[in-house]
Amino acid sequence: MKKVYSYQESSPIIELELTGPRRKIITLALVDSGASISLFRSEIADLLGIPLKKGREVSLFGIGGGIKGYLHQIPIRINKTQFDCKIIFSREMEVSINLLGRDNFFLPFLITFNEKLQKVYIEGN
Repeated sequence: MKKVYSYQESSPIIELELTGPRRKIITLALVDSGASISLFRSEIADLLGIPLKKGREVSLFGIGGGIKGYLHQIPIRINKTQFDCKIIFSREMEVSINLLGRDNFFLPFLITFNEKLQKVYIEGN
């Protein structure tokens, strides 16, 4: 099933459901083909009831420098597809939007960006 999302604030931001030990939440994230892994703010882990430091500690480096985070694998749902997704949660993340990166978020889907129409198409692969 193909789902079409209109860009928000000129970016491919989509809604998805995450499941943790405490609760399920619906949040927004940027579909980022330039990111190798998904990176979310630590507040999301807190809301879900995920003990942040129980994940594997990782260091990430980019243009803005480095940050520390904790890798977890949690169930997410998008387009009626549910799967376990690798997500790094970080208290040091300075951007306000969560990022969905290529490593394992992109695997179950065919994702197409249409910049002219400001839409992202996500369909089962």
